[in-house]
Amino acid sequence: MTQLFARLVAGLALLLPLTSLADQRVISLGGDVTEIVYALGAGDLLVARDTTSMFPESVNDLPDVGYLRQLSLEGILSFKPDLVLLSDAARPAPLAERLEAAGIKVARIPYQQDLDGVDLKVKAVSKALNLEKEAKPLLADLAKQREQLTKLIAFKQLNGVFILSHAGMGAPMVAGQGSSADSLMQLAGLNNAIQGITGYKPISAEGLIAAQPTTLILTEAGLTALGGEAKVWQLPGLQQTPAAEHKRLVVVNDLAFLGFGPRTAQSVLDLRTAVEQLRQ
Repeated sequence: MTQLFARLVAGLALLLPLTSLADQRVISLGGDVTEIVYALGAGDLLVARDTTSMFPESVNDLPDVGYLRQLSLEGILSFKPDLVLLSDAARPAPLAERLEAAGIKVARIPYQQDLDGVDLKVKAVSKALNLEKEAKPLLADLAKQREQLTKLIAFKQLNGVFILSHAGMGAPMVAGQGSSADSLMQLAGLNNAIQGITGYKPISAEGLIAAQPTTLILTEAGLTALGGEAKVWQLPGLQQTPAAEHKRLVVVNDLAFLGFGPRTAQSVLDLRTAVEQLRQ
């Protein structure tokens, strides 16, 4: 009788995490964080998200609590969450402490903008959701993609320029050394044509001409903001570069490429494939 009771208790213990998980009201704050939730198959747990959470498309049906760097405590509390998955990029900075003071469980998700950081994010989200077993195949897939990237041979004579530009900005913003786009271009085997600039900075027509990029990389939002490909080649200075001469343009998805979430490594591999096709 004692053994039977012990088995019943053990069985109930196994079921309890699943039941409590299914009953949780979860808010995800951070586009990369939300992507991971869905990649773990836990999207149904979410009751709200932030403005940067736009993938997968179905997440846009959820209520929006505001922009990641301008969040309101009251707006989040209005959804009565049990758990908030909070990117460390969120603002205001004391938000986690204020949520916890209100009795809300908070899981802080690291905002590390490199491929190692993606693993850290997956592990943090899966731990918070009690889905560490479900995370194993995702982590294995990410490891395979990173291994593929390490085997890429750098292009000898191809220099890329990543332009992050929006309507009304004037001089285009380019990714200089040390920027996240710079590191991703290097992973794809492209040299960064922009030297002597750190981070994201405006560049003059003379600067673009001097850089002589062979390949131009834009995000989908950047292409839209500039008014389409025809307008892109009209950017001051760009006409006098090999990229414009050969019309070598690669468009990447903003969140997939720069979000350092589950799709980033594959996005870099896709960039490599696109550049190789442009060479043919």
